[in-house]
Amino acid sequence: MSDDALSVDPTPPVEAQASPPATPVTPPSTVRALSCPNCGGIVNVRAQGLTVSVLCEHCGSTLDATRPDLQVIARANEALKTPEIPLGTRGTLGGRVWEVVGYMERTDEEIGWAEYLLFNPYEGYAFLVDDGRRFSLGIMLDRLPTMGWANSMQLDGQSYSRFGDTYPVRVTFVVGEFYWRVAVGETVDETDFVRPGTMLSCEVYQTERTWTRLDLLDWGVAEEAFGISARRREYSHPAPHEPSPYKRQLREALVVGVVALLVLFVVSGIGGSEQQIGQTTTDAVLDGPEKTVVIRGLDLPSARSRVVVDADAGAIDNAWVDLDYSLTDEKTQDSVDTYGLAEHYSGSDSDGSWTEGDPRPEVSLSSIPGGKYDLVVTLSAHRWNGGSSSSSFSMPTGFAGGSTFGQDSGQTVPITVTIKRGGVFGGNILLAFLLIAIWPLIVLFKNFAFEKRRMAPVSGSGGDDDDSGGDDD
Repeated sequence: MSDDALSVDPTPPVEAQASPPATPVTPPSTVRALSCPNCGGIVNVRAQGLTVSVLCEHCGSTLDATRPDLQVIARANEALKTPEIPLGTRGTLGGRVWEVVGYMERTDEEIGWAEYLLFNPYEGYAFLVDDGRRFSLGIMLDRLPTMGWANSMQLDGQSYSRFGDTYPVRVTFVVGEFYWRVAVGETVDETDFVRPGTMLSCEVYQTERTWTRLDLLDWGVAEEAFGISARRREYSHPAPHEPSPYKRQLREALVVGVVALLVLFVVSGIGGSEQQIGQTTTDAVLDGPEKTVVIRGLDLPSARSRVVVDADAGAIDNAWVDLDYSLTDEKTQDSVDTYGLAEHYSGSDSDGSWTEGDPRPEVSLSSIPGGKYDLVVTLSAHRWNGGSSSSSFSMPTGFAGGSTFGQDSGQTVPITVTIKRGGVFGGNILLAFLLIAIWPLIVLFKNFAFEKRRMAPVSGSGGDDDDSGGDDD
């Protein structure tokens, strides 16, 4: 057996011991504190190695962050302002923690807005744009959009419409640290392309062109993230990329309206059938005395119902028949009175032949209580003397009197009166339709007005409209 096989490790075994809990290691701070060579104030550089210029929070001087001694690039030209979100504030947006490292104000000479430069060591830089109403989160694009139809741009399968012309944007105030040498008075040419919820902003400075995508944040998200006061919702001056707050309401109104219309048509169809409950035919003497006929035993259901009285005097020409109706309850003798007129005229003039009038009038009575009724019809017929001889009408064989209107005295006109119950009023259906359509029409108008304001040319003047809407899309 070899020596190697017999060798024994002389080191005694060591008993396993539980290791003490690891002490969390606090990463060294990335903030570098330096003194401003102009005022001596402490300047904190938060993004070391990336920051190019720093604006002193104490005196406003522009400092060169690439030099260890922070040499002064430019002196402050105006008093310092305090941003609503202080420098160094951290907040979480979209699941990422961002720190405010810079702040500047810009203008297009009509309106102004604020931009916060945000920094995350893993994500890089982002912009929080504040237009005074709402916040948008801007991320610089690492790819170029492509041209679409009618001056639009395409990005990730979505189309963005051009908003107005290219316009100059000037920096009016700046403080904090930036990854480029920004200064008051710096001007770029900007072009915007919008779709609801998002904007593509193209900025051109000298020979450099940059693209930024701005996503509109929901109301209160940025305020909650950075601990500032929530803002009141108002839609009098919407941002160019702001979704309409009325779209959801419009969808709901259309759905409810369609359902209501279907119910209306079903109900009107069920209750719209008419049932004949009485009829009589009588003759009226032209220019003769009044005649009265009674239709008895008209049964109406216990519930209130609609009653229709139709008169048919289709044989008349150049004449009219006055019809007085009285629907009387046999038990209470309460009556409902109404009036109808059957008429028809014809003739010819220099423009040719003409006709007018309705020989078959219909009269409707609503909400008649149930019971047994009699209908008293009083009628009288009259000739019209303005008709020409060419407009005379031959009566069918078997009619009483002569063969032609206006020739023989005692000529009669046959009239048939029919009573029906049930059905619905066309005016009520129209009124119900209009009431159902009011809500969708109002929301549609508000949505149209919002879109008109959204795409209107930017103006610094305007009212203080309190128009408010529903939730964003």
